Amino acid sequence: MKKYVFGFLLLLLLSFGIYMFKNPIPIDELKAKYTDDYSNFISINGLKVHYKKKGQGTPILLIHGTSSSLQTWEAWEDQLSQQYTCYSIDMPGGGLTTPPADDNYAIATYREFIDSFVIKLQIDSFYLAGNSLGGHIAWDYTANSNLKDRVKKLILLDPSGFFDPTRPKPLIFQLAQSDLLFNIIEHLNTKAFVIKSLKEVYYNDDLITEKTISQYADLNLRKGNRKAFFLKVRQIETGDKQDLKKIACPTLILWGENDLWIPLKLADIFTANVPNNQLIVYPECGHIPMEELPEESVQDAIHFLEQ
Repeated sequence: MKKYVFGFLLLLLLSFGIYMFKNPIPIDELKAKYTDDYSNFISINGLKVHYKKKGQGTPILLIHGTSSSLQTWEAWEDQLSQQYTCYSIDMPGGGLTTPPADDNYAIATYREFIDSFVIKLQIDSFYLAGNSLGGHIAWDYTANSNLKDRVKKLILLDPSGFFDPTRPKPLIFQLAQSDLLFNIIEHLNTKAFVIKSLKEVYYNDDLITEKTISQYADLNLRKGNRKAFFLKVRQIETGDKQDLKKIACPTLILWGENDLWIPLKLADIFTANVPNNQLIVYPECGHIPMEELPEESVQDAIHFLEQ
């Protein structure tokens, strides 16, 4: 009897280990699944950077958030590329782009990264759009980059940079502060975290498909990306309202009314300080309007760009 009990416990422990631990997915396997004819790889500041270029016309750069990838813009790209040249970028530590060896995810470092990107691709004039952390990067770039005059219009979707101290941080952001988890995160199966986070950033959970879950989970398993997420969270910066006042170009602010990560009340900071702005709020929408309300949000963006 003891032998059977021991065998059962061993099988249970093995099953638990298989569920809890996950090796990185080889980069070639991820490339085969998540690149297409529009994908390109270039070297920037020692990093191998994945981006997609699609369409013709005035360039528009699309910057994703903390735990996301360029795939978050797929629906927007389909529409925008009919009249603009879309550059969606896997930012360092996201998607298929190499995480930086120095673990530096400061906003100033992202600013330098975009400088290098537009110089290397000889993009002299462009529109810029960013969501969440990508929004913080976008508005900081438009305020502080030496090349900020190249940005002709700015689109911010639920941008980060400011916080509501009365609201608790999302669970995954709290877990990122754990030294124990930080030391083993590159070995953990983070699919449960991905599902939990998606249910927080979407208002309508019925829109979360198995394809969406697999995409986020797979790209999170690129070597270095799990650790990169924790490092990004630990290095989150609070912005300066005075920087918002330096934004010279017209700015469109899109916000999900039911955003649990960056609540709508924080939009007031942007509307009060960005000189030339307009705000559109989406009822029954969470943190990522370009995924949850792709058609409505991209049409609002196109209308703004055409003005």
